[in-house]
Amino acid sequence: MTVSLARDTTDDRMFPTKGTKASVSAKYAGLGGNVKLVKYSAGVSAYFPFFWDMVFVTKGSMGYIQNLDDSRSDIPIYEKYVLGGISSIRGMRYVGPPKTGGSTEDVIGGTTMMLFNVEVVFPLIKNAGLKGVIFYDAGNTWNYGYYFDDLRQSVGGGIRWYSPIGPLRLEYGYVVDKGDLLDNDGGRWEFTIGMFM
Repeated sequence: MTVSLARDTTDDRMFPTKGTKASVSAKYAGLGGNVKLVKYSAGVSAYFPFFWDMVFVTKGSMGYIQNLDDSRSDIPIYEKYVLGGISSIRGMRYVGPPKTGGSTEDVIGGTTMMLFNVEVVFPLIKNAGLKGVIFYDAGNTWNYGYYFDDLRQSVGGGIRWYSPIGPLRLEYGYVVDKGDLLDNDGGRWEFTIGMFM
C-alpha cells in the first residue's frame, strides 16, 4: 500500500523550462506475505529558464527503508536501493553496498539513499525538437545513515530528441569518483525511450 503526495508547477510535461516538481510517498508492506517494512521517499526538481532557450535543472531525492519485522535480520534485496543508470547516476551500473567480500556484481543495495542531479539543457535543432544536455550526478546508498562525503559522482553530456517514435535519450556519463568497484571505472553510454521527466 502506497500513499503519495505530489505537486507539479512546470510549464511542459516533456521539456519543462520553468517551475517545480515535488513529491513525498510512503510504501507499507505487511498486510500480507512475508515482508514487513515502510519505504519513505521524497524528491524535488526545479527548472530555471536561461538565455538562448537554455534551461538549468536541479534535482534531489532521498529514501529510507524501515524494517518492521523483528524476526527478519535484513530487508529483502529486491526492496533495497541500488543506484546507477540513466535515471540516477549516469555512467555507472551498480551503486550501493556490496555483499561482504563481494565484487561489483554482488551489490545488494542499501536502506538509505541520496541523489542529486544538475543539468543544463540547450537547443541543438529547435524545429526538430533536438536538444543537448550536460550534467553532473552525485549520489549513493548506504546501510543506514546519510554521508555527504561518500557520494559517487559522474559528469557527461548527450542529446534528447522528441522523435516520431517518441522521446529518445542518448547520454554518456564519465565516472569522476571511481571508488573501489572496477565495473564503474571509465564511463558508459546510456539510452532510453520514454518520458524525460
